[in-house]
Amino acid sequence: MAKRQTRRSISVKGITYQRLKDYCEASGLSVSGYLEDIIAEKLDAAGVPVPTVVKARPQPKLGGDVEEIVSQHFTF
Repeated sequence: MAKRQTRRSISVKGITYQRLKDYCEASGLSVSGYLEDIIAEKLDAAGVPVPTVVKARPQPKLGGDVEEIVSQHFTF
């Protein structure tokens, strides 16, 4: 796993995820690709500008002998 993750995550209800997953599998699509297309269409229609720079996640403040915590994103 890369030290720096560039993906963000969102949460949806289990039933919504299952419906989405079933639809994407039946249609031969990836869940993430399908969602990105839908979201981009909605944002474009609303006139939301595309940023030229993506803001970095805030880094946790580490001190002393504290180990760096590497978070992982798990999907079901």
